[in-house]
Amino acid sequence: MFIPGLLPSKWLSPNRGERKAGRVPIAISEAKSDMRTEVCAALLENNEVQDIKEPIDPAHIVLVLRWFKRLKGTNLYRPEDAGNAIYALKAAIDGIIDAGLVVDDGYRHVALLTGRVERCERPEDEGLVIQVTEIS
Repeated sequence: MFIPGLLPSKWLSPNRGERKAGRVPIAISEAKSDMRTEVCAALLENNEVQDIKEPIDPAHIVLVLRWFKRLKGTNLYRPEDAGNAIYALKAAIDGIIDAGLVVDDGYRHVALLTGRVERCERPEDEGLVIQVTEIS
């Protein structure tokens, strides 16, 4: 599933550090909550997701963050490496759980987590790709 326009907030960047100057805990908390809610809502609106009766267990979650180019002055985070993207998208994983696709994000239920960052050719192609498959 592709959620157009969904990029993490700059507050979710791991490079800012939890105790560095300029960190605002309430902004971080709100950014996590917003991402979690947006992902859950988008998944629940998706017809394919609505057809899933039982959570996928164990699951392989693939998150692909697609962004066009870095823009100064925006509140959005466009990481260049997959590790930072996964960190910034932890709340998206929680949204997947809230939508009922996966039982929990513990190692027993999410056996494999893959993150990738892709540059896209057009601004309208920015967003988050989510794929959840069962591991047999």
